[in-house]
Amino acid sequence: MRRVILTIHLCTGMAAALFLFALGVSGSLMAFENEIDRALNPRLTWIDAGPVRLTLAEMIAKLQASYPGYRVAGIELSQRDDVAWTAFLTNKAAEGRAVAFSPYSGAVLGDEAARNTFTGKVHQFHLRLLAGKAGGNIVTAAALCLLALAITGLVLWWPRKLLTVMWRSHWKKLNLDIHQTLGLYTSAFLLIFALTALVIHCDSESQRLVNRVTGSQDEPRPPRFVPLSPDKPAPDFDAILATAGKAVPDARVTAIFMDRNPVRIPMKHREDHTPAGRTNVLVDAYTGKVVSVVDWRTASRGFRLVKLWNRELHTGDIGGLPTRILASLISLSLPVMTITGPLIWWNRRRKLVPVTQPNE
Repeated sequence: MRRVILTIHLCTGMAAALFLFALGVSGSLMAFENEIDRALNPRLTWIDAGPVRLTLAEMIAKLQASYPGYRVAGIELSQRDDVAWTAFLTNKAAEGRAVAFSPYSGAVLGDEAARNTFTGKVHQFHLRLLAGKAGGNIVTAAALCLLALAITGLVLWWPRKLLTVMWRSHWKKLNLDIHQTLGLYTSAFLLIFALTALVIHCDSESQRLVNRVTGSQDEPRPPRFVPLSPDKPAPDFDAILATAGKAVPDARVTAIFMDRNPVRIPMKHREDHTPAGRTNVLVDAYTGKVVSVVDWRTASRGFRLVKLWNRELHTGDIGGLPTRILASLISLSLPVMTITGPLIWWNRRRKLVPVTQPNE
């Protein structure tokens, strides 16, 4: 049985080594995605916080004056007072652009087209290897391989029960010690990474499954979104934002999308560590009435487990900075494992190759 498990571990590791190496490196960077992006794009990031922000109406007026022929379709709010907001603009030809601006003065810092998109590419690489649906399937397969490696690795570690590395050993034994010891201490976290990755790539199915098992009601389907009518008066987006705030008083607005009706306002509670928040309020643009509210605190168990807690576990956001650092370090263990593992296989393979004696 041990030989079978060893063969499974070996074949799985060799097949997935390259992908796990890449996913480990990209995952470690994603733990500090925002910080890296801000460091790469200081001109589009930092602003001087003023005493009072402009109203949405004032922001929209200034932005549309700066870009004639364009209208504001949405605004993404920063969660920090010294970081710029982002406005999404569109024109009649359906051409879109995004700009960073100060919510205190309305001054535009620059076009988002000039942004260094390194972190965005790393994010998409980690999710889909920059290869669309096919890349997403490969990442899912790599997560399955990681799950198998974490389980079989624990079984293979058991006979030696190695807890420390003998740093003065011969390099072959040192390599084996590092692989087994590091594998032991990271195994629980790698299992979490693998399982949460699988849930992320099958989030809708996972959410429905959890709701069925727990007897929770699925979230209602959102209403049909329709373009705003040019024949009707412009909506009062400040009043709409206030209505959303009253609907979920403990949550903070992270964005407002104002190009369609109903207007969608993503929000987040203090304990919600996802980037945009998992609470959404829909408000009718013309009547100002709340159409629907999906508050993660009162949402179904499937929604809370899959959309919030699962993602926070995978990224390390669940405990703030300490768990993000931990997630980054554990992710970096994957490249180490994918190097030491094949070296173990290579050393054993060389032992099994018979030495041919030269003819005398």
